[in-house]
Amino acid sequence: MKEFLTNHIESILGFLFGAGGLFSAWAERKKRKQELVQAEIQSQQQVVDLYQEALDDLKKRYDEKFSELEGEIKQLRTNLDLWKGKYRTLKSEFDAYRKAHEN
Repeated sequence: MKEFLTNHIESILGFLFGAGGLFSAWAERKKRKQELVQAEIQSQQQVVDLYQEALDDLKKRYDEKFSELEGEIKQLRTNLDLWKGKYRTLKSEFDAYRKAHEN
């Protein structure tokens, strides 16, 4: 047995170091795969954060624009009521004038 080991020590050591190298390469590959998965997750989280920020900003802009339009609608309704009042006053004056001058 001792003679076998001494004759084939180079082959045995080569096999052991080769197997160790394969194990090391396998472990390194697994580590790189995990790093890639982590990088992808981080990238996806950044995209989600950007979309969330955009949606929050959109909601803020929408609320501001909605408030602005509500104020404008209120102002237009006030103007409409004012013009309706003016129309009714002028109509009643015209009807009174026409009635007075028809005879």
